[in-house]
Amino acid sequence: MPVGTLWQFILPRFLVVLIAYILGTIFFFLNSRQRSRLIENYRHILGTNTPDEILRKTALQAFRNLAIFYADLLRIPMMKKRVAILGELNPKNLNATLAQGKGAILVTGHIGNWDLAGVFLSALGYPLSAVVEPVPGGWMKTFNRYRSACAMETIPIPERHRIIRALLKRRIVALVADRDLTGRGILCRSFDARRSFPRGPAVYSLRYNIPILVGYFVRQKKRNRPPYRGVIYGPLEFKPSGDQETDIINLTNLVAQELNRTIAMYPDQWLVFKAGWQ
Repeated sequence: MPVGTLWQFILPRFLVVLIAYILGTIFFFLNSRQRSRLIENYRHILGTNTPDEILRKTALQAFRNLAIFYADLLRIPMMKKRVAILGELNPKNLNATLAQGKGAILVTGHIGNWDLAGVFLSALGYPLSAVVEPVPGGWMKTFNRYRSACAMETIPIPERHRIIRALLKRRIVALVADRDLTGRGILCRSFDARRSFPRGPAVYSLRYNIPILVGYFVRQKKRNRPPYRGVIYGPLEFKPSGDQETDIINLTNLVAQELNRTIAMYPDQWLVFKAGWQ
């Protein structure tokens, strides 16, 4: 990764993107297991009657997108606060929520460049704490060096006390919530099947009375526009019933619906290789 960052100082972004595009194509043909997993995802998302050719093309573009996302992540140390120029965002919904003085739970998925999204928001000046998946072998420390380049706080999933502290300090707590890593999630409808979604966003929202917003940061290819587009929807409308477990289940299902809607819009930018379809 540091070597990849060094090349970012030497080469212009358009050339780096071209190289990443080529590498993504190569990895698509070499990595048959991950390719098969993505194709299986698209059978659920696009429908079982979708021709194999379209499924393969979608998976190929996903590999290319993933390579480009990593390339842009490696660009962070060179750009630092200038990361903000890589994307565009209408902050109306986020600003209105923060104005209530409660902070916010910002839910996203493995959609688009989710790591860069946190750095982007931090570069814009938002107090962001991102809950991240522990990665073994020293990789987590390496990734966090990139994530924290613009003062974004990173909190490993098991460190619940730090998550709670960030919530009580009225920060934006970002949770990637389209894949259950604990085995204690809630089965929710996901296209033509069901998948387990983490209960964390609903638990924290209900316990501390903090609104949930769903957003994403996806690649766009529009002339004279930044390479990424950020979208943050208004707070989820949910009225608790008073039954804690029922409320957690219903709110988690609502989060799942919003994430599924985003996945349907950008299937080739949804990068979960172990989706856990049931």
